[in-house]
Parts: sequence; structure tokens; C-alpha cells
Amino acid sequence: MAVTAGKMSLDLAVSKAQNSFLIVKNELDGSVLRTGLMANALVESIDFNGQDEKVIVKTLQSELKIRNELNACWYSSIDENDTSVPGKLNVYFRKKGNEIVKSPLLNKQLDLIEKLLIQGREMISAPYWSSDNRLLATVLEPVIKNDKIVGVLGTDLDLYLFQQHFYDNESLGRAYVTIISEQGFCISHPDENLIGKRIDTLAEGARIHEVLASGNKYQEEVQSDYLQVPVMRVYQPVKIGNLDKKWLVTVSVPLFNVKESVQEIRNSTFLIGLVLALLLMVFLYFSQRRWFLEFSKRQRAERKHRNEVSKLSSIMESTDQIMIFSVDKNYRYTSFNSVHKLNLEKNEGDSVRLGSNSLDTYYGDFRIQMKKHLDRALAGDHFLVEFQRHGIDYQQIFNAISDAEGKVVGVSSFCFDISETLELRRRALEEEEEKVKAQLKNIKNQINPHFLFNSLNSLYALVEGEPKLARKFILSLSKVYRYLLDSNNSNLISLKQELDFIKQYLFLQKIRFGDNLLLEYDIKDEALSRKLPSVSIQSLVENAIKHNVITSEKPLTIRISVSDEYYLIVENPYQPRTDMSHSPGTGLKTLEALYAFLGDKQPVYGIENGFFRVKLPLF
Repeated sequence: MAVTAGKMSLDLAVSKAQNSFLIVKNELDGSVLRTGLMANALVESIDFNGQDEKVIVKTLQSELKIRNELNACWYSSIDENDTSVPGKLNVYFRKKGNEIVKSPLLNKQLDLIEKLLIQGREMISAPYWSSDNRLLATVLEPVIKNDKIVGVLGTDLDLYLFQQHFYDNESLGRAYVTIISEQGFCISHPDENLIGKRIDTLAEGARIHEVLASGNKYQEEVQSDYLQVPVMRVYQPVKIGNLDKKWLVTVSVPLFNVKESVQEIRNSTFLIGLVLALLLMVFLYFSQRRWFLEFSKRQRAERKHRNEVSKLSSIMESTDQIMIFSVDKNYRYTSFNSVHKLNLEKNEGDSVRLGSNSLDTYYGDFRIQMKKHLDRALAGDHFLVEFQRHGIDYQQIFNAISDAEGKVVGVSSFCFDISETLELRRRALEEEEEKVKAQLKNIKNQINPHFLFNSLNSLYALVEGEPKLARKFILSLSKVYRYLLDSNNSNLISLKQELDFIKQYLFLQKIRFGDNLLLEYDIKDEALSRKLPSVSIQSLVENAIKHNVITSEKPLTIRISVSDEYYLIVENPYQPRTDMSHSPGTGLKTLEALYAFLGDKQPVYGIENGFFRVKLPLF
């Protein structure tokens, strides 16, 4: 029975030590991670406005007010030209009594900045004494933007206040904690004279060296020099926040004296005593575990909420152009910035306050549309919409807000005035359209002198020998130029009109080439009403005639067809002339530019199985 009672006492002590260890680790993680979250908030503010001193000052002051264990918060930018030295922006705030005062960066902070820039990542300094006789340790975080360190953020922990912060936690009970940093300094100890000293000064220094070297958890029953009673001491190496080096946390729990309880149990019955002991142990285990889990969960939720509020507050008031607000699941305001408030007062004639229904500000169809957007975001969606209100064009982003368990609890929104952007976009489209029109017109103008010269030479040869054919030639020539004049201001024209033009154009070309130049069609009637850029087929036929050999030994057959997907296909045998380049000419490049302006579909061309083939989308 005595052995069982002793084992029970040891088990309870180990369990208590483990719970105490988790509480201390959460506090350590929280101090480091909060500094990391501040650095992330500064990166987001830099994305909006560059390194705005007002935003940085507000963030540092807010963190000092919230966290009692901090002695100072400071920030230093890094020189863009020499990333190994501080920049021009240096902000340092520290507590002085109940006030927060601003001071220049001290030599100690400058030394720490230099060490961080060498290390290139977050770190915690060794303990040191400040100028006002406070024992401090500094948590440093690099502020990184575009994979480049643009600043260094530091939070100075007052080690005595930090220790008191978690010793006030009643869950530790009679247990006490010792924390050893990676550099071998005592960060926390119930004997405050040992805080800041190296581990060599501690009675258990040899055991601490051994555990730090092995990196493994260790527990032993020892006589406490501090309490002068037997304790169960648990040594646990831990990783703090995102730091890659481990600290050591030791928890010492006094062993329970259960002899009297055991004697009373013996005076009753063995069975009752055993059952009561087991029930007590199970009850203590599960009640403490449940309480601790709920406590940890609540602490995490509260820390996350404070971080989000601090970060959101810094971002919301760092701009005078973005309207920002958030609502809960009942559409009630939980936050908004001054830009959003002023916009509603000016354009909607209504003032807003926290807790009021955001939908009450709007009316009619716009109210219905806003409710649909909020409901969509409350369903977990993240999306962007564009709309016009009171003659102004807006772009609005909706994001679902989730709690620690991933459950949607509200919506945040960012709204921008994009009227100027849309106007620039419209002008760019108009300029692109005019550019394409000019290119197309240039192709048509190029046809006139070049084609007319060749046609007149052919007509001259016909006038005396074949006057009847000459008259027909003149009639076709007039139809060709009439088509060019009529379509000069048109981008799109029907396939039927384009084919009629090609027949006249090819008749004139056959005067030069005779039966060595042939044209074949395979086009269904329903495709004739489809549209395409004017003179596009003529441009492809002209390219085929210009770049290929046309002789009685190698006649050129140009075939025009329409695919089931309504692509116009123009193809001819690939028999290139050896006296000129065969790269795509101005006509093909202009067609690509014109199709890019008209829609998503683009021309496709290339050599396939001995044929040069071009596919043009029909509209």
C-alpha cells in the first residue's frame, strides 16, 4: 500500500509538472509570436503606403499598452543601398511610470540590429541591464518585403515582469519554474537574484548542461535548495516560436505527503481505499486536463482576437482612399474606418456606429444586392465585384472572417474608387482600336498602288489583242476598287461579300497566271452570314501568290473552306520562291492584332503536311 501511495504521489507530481510546462511554453510562444505578428502587420502597412512613420508609431504604442511585460518597442528601417546598416527611420518607445516616452535608439539596440542582419532571421538576445536598471531580453524580428529585409522590429521584455506575468497564473499552484535561454542564461527563477545569471551559478547546472546537450526530456526526484523539500523536477527542452534553437524549461513540483491519508484508508477497507484513490486520480486528471484545454483554447482565441484587432486597426486608418468595414453574421458593424464613415455620410446621408445594421444604410435594389454579397461571403466565399453608385465606379472585395475553429463569424470588406482606372482603360482600348483600324487601312492602301500597277500592265496587253476580255477585265477591276472603298471604314464584313470580292480579285490575277493559278471552295450556305475582318482573305491569297512558285510545272491551288467549329481555312501547297524571305508578313501580323482586339480567339497558321494553312475564327 505504501508503494502504491508513493507511486500515486509521483504520478500526480509529474502530471502537475507537465501542465505547468505547457502553461509556461504558451506564454513564451506568445511573446515571440506576437512580435512576429507585429512584423507582419508592418509589412502589410508598407504594402499600402511605404514605410509610413505614423502607422509604425501607432502599432508600437498600441503593443506597449496591451502587454504589461514589455519595457520598450522599437523599429529601425534598413538602408536600401547598404542592407547591413540601419536606415533613416528609427522609432523607439519605452515605458516610464504610467507614460510612454519616445527616445533615440541606444547603442545596445544598434548592436542587436547588427547581429540580426548577420543572422538573417528572428532571434532573442541574451539578458542585459538597461540604462534605467531593468533586466531585459529583446525579441527581434526582421520585417521582410519582396524577400528583402526592409526593417528590424524589437520588443524589450522586462524579465521580472515577464516572470510575474505567468506566476500570477494560479494553475502553477506550488510548482515553480526555471527557464534557461539558448545562450545559457537564467530567464526565470523564483529566486530573483539568479535571473540573468549563467547556469553555472545554479545548483542543478550540471544536469541542465546534460539535458541541453542531449535534447531529451528528463525527470528526477531531488531535494529542492529553494523550497528545502523533496520535489519532482522535470527538464524539458522546448522550441520557442519560430526560433530554430531550443530553450530549457524545468518545473519543480513538491511531492505530496500521503501517509496520513493512506493510514486512514487502511483503517477502513482495502477495496474502498483503492477505489477512492483511483477515482480521485482519474477525477483530478480529467478535470485538470479539461480545464487546461479550455483555458488554452480561450487564451489562444483572445490572443488571436487582440492580434487581429491591432493589425486591422493599423491597416484601416493607414489610408485615406480605401473604405474598410467588417460586420458580424447579423450584418451589424464590428469595425469601420473613417473613410467608410465619411463616404456614407456624404453619399447615403446616413451616419453609422458600431453595432448598427449595415444594410439599414442602403435602400432599393442596391440594398438587395449588398445583402446578396454579404450572404455569399458569410457562406465562406472570397470574391471581388465592380459596380457604379452615385455616378462613381467602385471595386469591392468581400472576405469571410473565421474563428480559430474555421467557423465563419463575419465579413470584412475593402472598397476602392476605380473611376480613374476605368477611364484610363477605356482610353487605352480606344487607342488600340484606332491603331488596329489604321493598320488595316494601311493594308488596303497598300493594295491600291501595287495592285493597280500590275493590273494596268495586264490591261495594256489585252487592249489590242483581246478587247472583249479587256472590257471584262476593266469591269472586274472597278468592282475590286469599289469594294475597297466601301469597306474602308468597316472592321467586319460578311463571308459572302468577302468571297465575291475574292472572285473578282482572282479573275484579275488569272490574267497574269492563267490556269497555273486555281481557287477551290468548300463552304456551306449557313457559314456565308458569318463575319470576318475585311480584305483578310485577299491578304492571305496575295501572300500565297507573292511567296510561292507559280508555273505550269508547279501550278498553285488555293483552297478555301469552313470547319465545323466555324474557322475559315485558307491553304495552298508550300512551294516557296527561293529569291525572297518567307517569314510572316505585315498582313498576318495585322490580322493577329485585329483579332486580339475583337476577342479571345486568334488566327492559327503554319506548315502542315506540305501545305501552308491559315485558320481564321469567324464571328
